[in-house]
Amino acid sequence: MKNKIELLLLVLLVLTHSGFAQQNVEATAAEAKLKFRDIPKLKKAFINTSPADRRDGIPVGKLALNSDNKAMILKLAKGIFDGKHGNYDALLIAHKNKLVFESYYRKGRINLPHPQASATKGYTTLALGRAIQLGYLTMADLHKPLISFLKDLDRTKLVQGAEKITLHKALSMRSGIRISAEKRKEFRENPSQLKGQGQMQAYLENSAPITEASQVFKYGDGPVLVMQVIDAVVPGSAKDFIKKELLDKMGITNYRWKTSVSGLPESGWRVSMTSRDMIKWGTLVLNKGKWNGEQLVPEAFVVKATSRITQPTESWQPKTYRYGYFWYQTNIKVGDKSYSANMAWGGGGQHIVVVKALDLVIAINGYDRDDKIMTQVSNMIVPAFANNEFPPLKDRYLGQKPPGFTPELFAPGLVSTEKYVESLFTFNPDMKEFYFNRRGGRYKKTTFFVMQYKNHQWSKAANLSTDINKFIERLAPGLSEIKSLEPFKDIPIVGSAVSAKGTYYFYILDFKDGSGHLSYSRRVNGQYEKPKKMNESINSGKWIAHPFVAPDESYIMWDAEKNGSSTPDIYISFRQKDGSWGPAISLGDQINTPAYEQRARVTPDGKYLFFWRGDKKTRKDGSTYWIGNPHWVDARIIETLRPKK
Repeated sequence: MKNKIELLLLVLLVLTHSGFAQQNVEATAAEAKLKFRDIPKLKKAFINTSPADRRDGIPVGKLALNSDNKAMILKLAKGIFDGKHGNYDALLIAHKNKLVFESYYRKGRINLPHPQASATKGYTTLALGRAIQLGYLTMADLHKPLISFLKDLDRTKLVQGAEKITLHKALSMRSGIRISAEKRKEFRENPSQLKGQGQMQAYLENSAPITEASQVFKYGDGPVLVMQVIDAVVPGSAKDFIKKELLDKMGITNYRWKTSVSGLPESGWRVSMTSRDMIKWGTLVLNKGKWNGEQLVPEAFVVKATSRITQPTESWQPKTYRYGYFWYQTNIKVGDKSYSANMAWGGGGQHIVVVKALDLVIAINGYDRDDKIMTQVSNMIVPAFANNEFPPLKDRYLGQKPPGFTPELFAPGLVSTEKYVESLFTFNPDMKEFYFNRRGGRYKKTTFFVMQYKNHQWSKAANLSTDINKFIERLAPGLSEIKSLEPFKDIPIVGSAVSAKGTYYFYILDFKDGSGHLSYSRRVNGQYEKPKKMNESINSGKWIAHPFVAPDESYIMWDAEKNGSSTPDIYISFRQKDGSWGPAISLGDQINTPAYEQRARVTPDGKYLFFWRGDKKTRKDGSTYWIGNPHWVDARIIETLRPKK
């Protein structure tokens, strides 16, 4: 009770803007002239859940989380100011392209650029992407010899294998350049030889040979190589290009970007950005290279830059991190779901974290030797927004007590009844609406209902329609449009499921004899391919229907009549290491009975498996009728079926 009261007081404190957000956190003219280490520390934290519109190109909003999740963010903010999580100067959060949380501590100031350390590498990546967008390079050029862009090099003096270095290798820290400590000391003592492309001449003359063995991950010279190429291919200088084509475009004017020994802009460090401008860089990545509707960086380049290309190998880099083009990737687990996060990371606590699935950008500035703030990002910030997508657990399933590993009738009397048949059912993606149908008794036609979660409670079931097409269109928007596309026009698709990757899984059924099959269609280069039949293990039996695919395509479920059975059972196939689908596995006796089991689906939060169980009954006069209702069971039952490695 004490903890709840403390959190409630925190919420009220910030909502009324007392204490935290009243002080001025703009650096004075005198402070702006100081070295960052000499900036005086704030006496109070500045914490604002409704950031002000400063007309700097950043849309603002409010931290629209439920009370529990908002309290979690505020608790973190207070803990940062109290020094519980290391030495940090700023934490900002943008959600759905609006800045919704802004806080400053210690030396953080709203208008003061903060040193970025290696987060700078992420900006260098996007500068190269801008050159590609404008046609000075192509995506294919990423795999050409880097020296082919540097016309001033004397190639006769370069080490063996110099042509093996590509932009792709440099961007993923696998250039293969190996220069001794003694030679690097000599460079520092005689920097004049490093001017312009002389820097590359010196590196490629004095490196050990570039070999397959040397072109493995080594944190170091990649950014220098990339900046050299930018400067070589763009009109004018790299410095002017970055300012005109990126910084000016995004309204970034209050920054410091120092010049390296080569005379080119620094590419790996020694850049300072305001925390708000860090949000802009993250937003550019979140929106796949678009800024205010203009494609500044090619989408294909952003996807590549934020992908899992290689494994970082330095001792200080977490084993769970992967590396793209100067951007890291890691997975943040919240309950049973995993969220992919991309990050520009500067040592000591500069982070731009982008979680695309949650429309989330997080900017953090600090000077923390242990750099442990990502633990709080994973444990508090991402869960606060992930869990806010759904109603609280106690309310989420229409207020029903969840089952264990034994299937139970779902919401008896509320949804599932003895009087009617309820055979279609689903939650919408945010689990704030539940749809189901009824037939029988007074419902001569199949009638569809919706229950909605509003004001912390579920509404009574409201009659939605007797038109199944309207029902399907509401639950599967875009399916009719998909069916109109060229690859699907002449295919009698009955229903489908879609993965997070956009791959469609269809079932095609002949209602006369029960023959049919499952097919899939991937989206390749923006176009859907012609549907392909799935393997024979999946497409065996009759009445093969109702696919459900895991968002990450790790498994697929469907129902069919197999092995001489006259009633359908539910089956699952797991994705194999080689990308193929494994054998069909029955969901087991707990779920598959002599009755009909169909329409398996997992709730959007990944916690429960729903399916329909029903049967055909015969009256004394020989006529038949159906009974049946939705059932549910703990979704962890799926993992008990996964073959052991």
